[in-house]
Amino acid sequence: MNTLPTTAQGGQRLSITRADHVAIRVPDYDETIRFYTSKLGFQLEAEWTLGDAVPGVRLAYVRLGAFMIEVIGDAEPAPVPATADVGAHLSRSGYIHLCLRVEDLDGTLAELEARGVEILADPFDVEPIGQRLALIKDNSGNVIELAQALQA
Repeated sequence: MNTLPTTAQGGQRLSITRADHVAIRVPDYDETIRFYTSKLGFQLEAEWTLGDAVPGVRLAYVRLGAFMIEVIGDAEPAPVPATADVGAHLSRSGYIHLCLRVEDLDGTLAELEARGVEILADPFDVEPIGQRLALIKDNSGNVIELAQALQA
């Protein structure tokens, strides 16, 4: 039996069931859709606009299994400084990356490199969480963590 968490006040049930998607704002909508579908294997789920409410902006969902990314593009997004290394990446506030689970980190990185994907950080082990991690960048410089469970 699944029970939903309760709030601290009043014991009312929350109706949160799962994470649905994360949104990224990108300067090149079409190229970002191509990146996530051709290089990472996502599927284009839906595309739309918000009409006159936000003119000149296109939106899309790209899906990988149950997880989606909402791509928001066109018009003129405010630029964000590029991430040059892991230290600079981890010093930022707010959402800084999304993580994709992989079964074979080395093989995945080799394939992504062959597809022209920028590698930000080569694999490294994080023993306290039992993970082997690497970081890549999408076509807009957004950081994506790849994670493989360390062998027991």
